[in-house]
Amino acid sequence: MVFNGILNIYHPQSPERNEAQACLTALFLTYPRDDREKLIHMKGTRVEGTCEWIKTHQLYDSWTHSQSQLLWISGGPGKGKTMLSIFLAEELERTTKGSQDMLFIQYFCDNKDEKRNTAVAIIRGIIFQLLQLQPKLIRYILPYFQIQKESLFTSSSFDTLWRIFENMLHDSDLGTIYCVLDGLDEYDTASIEMLLKKLRAFFLMNSCGSSPPYLNLIVVSRDLPDFIPDLLSSFPRILLDSDTEFEVHNDIRHFIKVKVDELSILRQYPVPLQKRVNQVLQDSAQGTFLRVGIVAKELRKYRVTEVEKALDCFPPGLDELYARILLQIDIDRRETAAKILLWVVMAMH
Repeated sequence: MVFNGILNIYHPQSPERNEAQACLTALFLTYPRDDREKLIHMKGTRVEGTCEWIKTHQLYDSWTHSQSQLLWISGGPGKGKTMLSIFLAEELERTTKGSQDMLFIQYFCDNKDEKRNTAVAIIRGIIFQLLQLQPKLIRYILPYFQIQKESLFTSSSFDTLWRIFENMLHDSDLGTIYCVLDGLDEYDTASIEMLLKKLRAFFLMNSCGSSPPYLNLIVVSRDLPDFIPDLLSSFPRILLDSDTEFEVHNDIRHFIKVKVDELSILRQYPVPLQKRVNQVLQDSAQGTFLRVGIVAKELRKYRVTEVEKALDCFPPGLDELYARILLQIDIDRRETAAKILLWVVMAMH
């Protein structure tokens, strides 16, 4: 059982063991590693050769060798942010595995999952991972749980949970923690702002310290709402939209090649058509994986003899492309689709 490592620090018959069991059960929401695997299943595996550039980027290299630093990676829609987060998580998980003085934790936000769409959910997920890695840290949370019970893990207890998290980080036996936090912009603005203010204050106070806490955090998000860049402006930043334009475009070229190869196998494209599809996707990518992915998915519907005409019909912009897809919805289903879209828009605001 996943709790065994934590519970084994107590005598089997001790009351503290039962309290620790109850605390862990109440704390748990999801397994972040499983959340990452679900994302891979949904988005597909990373195209070989993509994302590798981040390992030699100056700001990332500096971050890996620091003891307490926040690095912000930002980019617009379709820039490959989540896939980059997955790559970084896998890379850091591999490099810290078996280490006695380095730990890795991760969190992938999802505004569609009520268990992963609040600031409290993030802190709960991070604390749970720390307890898995260092069971003795439970001594920092148990006294609070003995008093507050399950109410400790509600939205009204965010400040208490943050204090517990900070106390854990100051533990002298903890070592350096590497953390990837993806999709922070997916939360409601109140949750984002509350968490970012805590993170900003923490890193401004503890950066370059010679004693714990040692937390190296990567935040991956869009730069919206506006207060995100306002609160993170003091920290190193990699902009996928401009700073790494060449690297992102190179990754998109790799991505296009794989998608064309898949289409060619599926629909038996002749070589001239393969080249034509590849060129159209290159010319119309607009610097994003998103448009390439949408068009490639649409092309799977067409026979070889229909592909040329289909290529000419795809509109140039993402908004127009979305409109085209919406117009393909059956008339008798459009009212339902409109309601779903309305709910999505309302949820995002």
